[in-house]
Amino acid sequence: MHTKTTGESGFTLVETLIAIAILVSGLLAMAQVLTYSVMASKTYGRDAAKATAAVQDKIEELTGLDYGDTTTNLTVNAPYTADGAGLAEGGSIAPAAAEDGYADYLDASGTRTAAGDAVFTRQWQIIDDATGTEVKRILVSVTSDRSFQVGEAPNTVLVTEKTP
Repeated sequence: MHTKTTGESGFTLVETLIAIAILVSGLLAMAQVLTYSVMASKTYGRDAAKATAAVQDKIEELTGLDYGDTTTNLTVNAPYTADGAGLAEGGSIAPAAAEDGYADYLDASGTRTAAGDAVFTRQWQIIDDATGTEVKRILVSVTSDRSFQVGEAPNTVLVTEKTP
């Protein structure tokens, strides 16, 4: 004997398949977002680390100059020529535009290159302390020139002081 029960409830096969399809499409969307965020984070982190190394290298070049040097050209590879600005007051740091004699450009490996081939722009600014003491403040910024669709490109700034 077969009795028919009323009030039985549950999911039909079609409802279950639709629920699975919605779940899978949601999971695929989350996987794409996760993949994008990992790649963006990796690229940003790599560029931030390289910018930090490049800013430290420039600080070392600048602090290695004599306090009164106003002619060494640090925009070229060593041996440095005597047609530059040395530690003369001037220059700018990002986001201001780069000034001649106070900026150089680096490729992906950190080697100086032409502005058109640059992956990083390195700018520096020399400020003579106006307090009467002989101190020069040296600011260096390195900015990634890569295109970041979300957020700002990495920019690292380092400040130091030099005395005679």
